[in-house]
Amino acid sequence: MSEISSVWFEEAKKLKIGQTIFIRVANKKEQTALANELEKDREEYAEIEPEIASQIFINRALMELKQYVTLERKFRTIFTAFFRNEEGQFSKISVDPERSRMLKLMIKDKKPRAEIEEILNGLTDSEIEEYFPEK
Repeated sequence: MSEISSVWFEEAKKLKIGQTIFIRVANKKEQTALANELEKDREEYAEIEPEIASQIFINRALMELKQYVTLERKFRTIFTAFFRNEEGQFSKISVDPERSRMLKLMIKDKKPRAEIEEILNGLTDSEIEEYFPEK
């Protein structure tokens, strides 16, 4: 991770949805190198803030015969999707990786179900089915 890519990636994290930064580079080789470094920066940041990291798009652009690397923030919710059942009806589903991590750790630590439910403000049907199946 170079200092240049680090500085520009820090600026990209401050972007609002729909905003773009255009970084002028000298040639195609420099453009490729900077884009690759920014991709590495984004990978590292994804471990800390996966949703924001997934909203930062890194592209190469040519405008008026000049090379640029662009950093654009686009709306994206990686923890929300849609499920289509066999009748073709859609329903929204969301996942919470932090909640899943906490649940798995409490089960690993052999916490009683009542305590887990209290901490997590209850369990979803799918969590009960997966982690507390009827015997």
